[in-house]
Amino acid sequence: MSSIGEQFGIKGRRKILSKDVPGRRNHDIRMWDLKSKPGTSVERLEKAYVEALAAVDLSESIGRQLQADARFTEQGREDQHRSHILNKGVPIFHHGRRTISRARQELDEMRGRLTLPKADPTDAAGAIARMEIRTWLRSLPQGERDKVTRAENVDPQIRAAIIEAPAVMTGVADSHLSLLKEHVLREVHGSLLDEITELTAAIDIAASAVEAGRDSARIDTGMTAEQFNEAAAPIEAREQVPWLRKGKVVDLERGVMREPTEDELANGVEAPNLEEFNRLKAA
Repeated sequence: MSSIGEQFGIKGRRKILSKDVPGRRNHDIRMWDLKSKPGTSVERLEKAYVEALAAVDLSESIGRQLQADARFTEQGREDQHRSHILNKGVPIFHHGRRTISRARQELDEMRGRLTLPKADPTDAAGAIARMEIRTWLRSLPQGERDKVTRAENVDPQIRAAIIEAPAVMTGVADSHLSLLKEHVLREVHGSLLDEITELTAAIDIAASAVEAGRDSARIDTGMTAEQFNEAAAPIEAREQVPWLRKGKVVDLERGVMREPTEDELANGVEAPNLEEFNRLKAA
């Protein structure tokens, strides 16, 4: 039976542990309140979020089972629990981190597509008109200039003259210039801005659970952060990560580029060359 939150599309909880434990830190995390579309990075981030919580819950469950198992000494219980966390939990958190890293790359690419429209370089008359507008704006008292730039609907010509030049050339307040640019970006890239907002939120929510989950697992091992990272490194290095280039798998063993499987597409790292792939894989 689903929870009330899940009935409204909300998953997860506000703390990494399902219940507080006396004397034990319980990291704050964010709840998943996004609707994921199949095959998207947001869906993969949702999966990373859910898997991180499941890994934490399993670790806590196994810890309780071991405490109740009289066959083990205290040291034996600790060793068994640590072995589970390192061999079962670490790969899940590592996979989550890779998912987040790939989503951040995608986010950077999306942000790179947010460009303001540029004036036609062959339109000399238009260029002169915009220059005259800037001269006129600069000549106005600050209060009058602010009235122009914060109007509900700024004339498109005036707006174009403002956003294509540094603020010093118009006297327009930086805050007003930023708002005008945002308005133009919304007109030109409305759907892309929505996608960026959604993906940014998904990355933040997933990262809250993956990082808190990994640290919670580290606490269960009794290791310091340095000791845990050292123990986890060889396990994380064994995780196979497909190299993707332009959406194809670079199969180094066979020396070919081929179509990826659904899992490879979801878990692969997009990179233009082997050096960049190795750098991103280790990030």
